[in-house]
Amino acid sequence: MKSLTSRAFLPINTDLFNNPKYQELSCDAMVLYSLYSQRKEVSTFHSQTGNDTFTDSEGIFIYFSNDEAAKILRMSVRKISTLRSQLIDCGLISVIRHGLKNFKIYVNTPETTPAETDLVLPWANFDFEKPIKSVPANSASTKSQKLPINQSNNNQTKLLLSRESNESVSQNQSNTLVTPKKSEKDVLNELSLDSIVTRLKDTFSLPVVSRLKVLANNSYTKLKWFSDTIFKAKSQVTKKLLSNDKWLYNPASQEATLFESNDLLKRGLESALLQIAEIVYKGKEKVQNEAKFIYVYLRNFMANAVKQYLIDNYELTEDDEIELNVLLSF
Repeated sequence: MKSLTSRAFLPINTDLFNNPKYQELSCDAMVLYSLYSQRKEVSTFHSQTGNDTFTDSEGIFIYFSNDEAAKILRMSVRKISTLRSQLIDCGLISVIRHGLKNFKIYVNTPETTPAETDLVLPWANFDFEKPIKSVPANSASTKSQKLPINQSNNNQTKLLLSRESNESVSQNQSNTLVTPKKSEKDVLNELSLDSIVTRLKDTFSLPVVSRLKVLANNSYTKLKWFSDTIFKAKSQVTKKLLSNDKWLYNPASQEATLFESNDLLKRGLESALLQIAEIVYKGKEKVQNEAKFIYVYLRNFMANAVKQYLIDNYELTEDDEIELNVLLSF
């Protein structure tokens, strides 16, 4: 079984499949990440042998052009650019321009799948190096039926063998592992979820959509409420900004209040949702009105993001900044 880890294979980190944070990540993006990750091993080797060509103050990096990746993966350069943006949005890579044409790519390790997560690849860390003692299926104890898993994810050790992960399960046992049929209500909820998720992906980053699904507990009603609340908060900030004649006809106003152009809004929303979850669901003090708190928190976050975008991208006088602070305070 040692051949399974041969360098002839391009490994894909199973946390990309199991961790809900990456559930919207496409398979093409996963393969591109694996290419980057494998190239990083080369840079790491050079660093360990005293060659610092691919090491700087930020850490180990790689050079990997979109043209090169497109040729390897048999895709267009434009497609590679889109996939690379997905990886950036998920925090799997960061890219910094180096010179006129080159880019330094820093490859980050995927976040470990939370222990309470239901794994979609429960067999992925099976230890093929350890022989399994043959036990008749009809007399095996519950303990012996558990899948021997490496300790990289303790939650996996709680999973029982299924026919998909071990063919030694008897026919009688497999009959007891039949997945219950989903009710019509559940099917409709999933279809509705897919519909709203598809719409949200056109505006938000993939990590934001994933956080929203977790916060909504995969409920269409809750997910729609979160979506409506986000746009309602942004609408109020936009209305407040445009109430001032200086910004009403200024093209910068549109740039600052759109997720598509204001990166502070798009990227910062994930952090805002994480902080909301921590305060509302994990905080020591109970929030009396969760809906109002979430709305106010999102509105204030967006007001600050819009204000900061204008300050960073336009030459504002000190009086302009003071006026903007007053205008976008609630």
